[in-house]
Amino acid sequence: MRIKNSSGKAVFSTGVLVLALILWAASGWSATRTLKDMAGRTVTLRGPVKSVVTTFKPATLLLFSLGQQEKIVGIDSSAKHDRLFSALLPEVKALPGVGTKSTGINFETVAALAPDLVILYAQKDGLELAERLAVMRIPSIVILPESFASVKTSLELMAQALEVDERAVAVNQAIDGMLTLVAARIAGLAQNQRKTGYFVGSRGLFSTATGNMLQDDIFTRAGVINVAHDLRGYFQDISPEQFVAWNPDLIVLSQHLHQNVVERLADPALQQVRAVVHKTVYRFPCDLAPWDFPSPLSALGTLWLAHKSYPELFRDLDFEGEIDNFHLKLFGKKLSEMHGHLNDQVY
Repeated sequence: MRIKNSSGKAVFSTGVLVLALILWAASGWSATRTLKDMAGRTVTLRGPVKSVVTTFKPATLLLFSLGQQEKIVGIDSSAKHDRLFSALLPEVKALPGVGTKSTGINFETVAALAPDLVILYAQKDGLELAERLAVMRIPSIVILPESFASVKTSLELMAQALEVDERAVAVNQAIDGMLTLVAARIAGLAQNQRKTGYFVGSRGLFSTATGNMLQDDIFTRAGVINVAHDLRGYFQDISPEQFVAWNPDLIVLSQHLHQNVVERLADPALQQVRAVVHKTVYRFPCDLAPWDFPSPLSALGTLWLAHKSYPELFRDLDFEGEIDNFHLKLFGKKLSEMHGHLNDQVY
C-alpha cells in the first residue's frame, strides 16, 4: 500500500516498512552487537554467526546444549571422539580438529577456517589466541565455566552471540531443576553426617580438584565434603601421606583416567583409607560424554554423586528416568536412545 505526501509523491506506509524490516530479519539479517566476554573483553559481532570453532570440550558441550552444533566448522580434537557428539552430529569426526587446550591450539588451522566466532578458554594461551584472532578480524569470546554459576553465565554469553537467548533460559532452567531436586533430597543431612570425598584428576591418583573448580561445586551440592576444598588454583598435586591423612569416605575418578591409576589403590600403604576399605571408589559417568566437565551435564554428575553417597535418600527416585529426561531436554534424545551407559564401576 502507498500513500501520497503533501507534494503528491508516493511513499510507503509505516505498516509496509515494518513488514519489510520483519522480512529482512527473517532472511538472516542481524544487527551489529557488542558483547563483554568472561575475560572482560569487548567483542563486536557483525551479522549472524553462521560458523563456529570450539577450542575445548566444555565449549563444545555448551554449544551442543544450545542446539547449535550444525554451525561447528572446527572442533577441539579430543571432542571428535566423544560418542554424544557423534550421536547428535554424525559428521563430527570429519570436522577439522584444531588441537586441544592441553596440547595447544593450531592457530593456522583456526584462521584458515575463517569462522564467524571462536570460543576460547581463559587459561593457558586462550587470551593470547584471542588477541591474534582479533588482528585477523575473527571474533572470539572467552568463557570460564568453573562453577554452576559460571556454566550458566557461559551459556548465556554464547546464546547472546548466537542469538538464541531463549534456548539458554531453557537449559539453565533444566540445570536449576536438577540441582533443586538434589538439594531437597539432602536437605536433612547435618554437617557431621556428610561424607568426605576425593576427586582424582587426569594427571594421576595424587592430583586433585581444588576449591576453585567445578568438581568442588559438584561435591558440595551433592552433600559431599571435598577434602581438597582449601587448596587453590586448578588441579594440584599432593603427597601420598596427605591422601592417607585425609582418609576420604569416597574416591571419585575422572571417566577417562587410565586403569593403572586404579591399580595403584592396591598399594599396601593405602589399604587403611576408608574408601579403599569399603570399595566406595567410582568413576564419574558416563561413556557418551563426561559429567565432571564444565557443562549442563554436571548437574547430572551432582545427582549421580548424591545418589552414590546417600542411596537411602534416593531410594524412591526413578534415577534412570531423570537422566533420560534431562538428556531429552538438552539434546532432544534420551540417554538410552543414544545407547549411553553410566559405566561408573571400578571394582
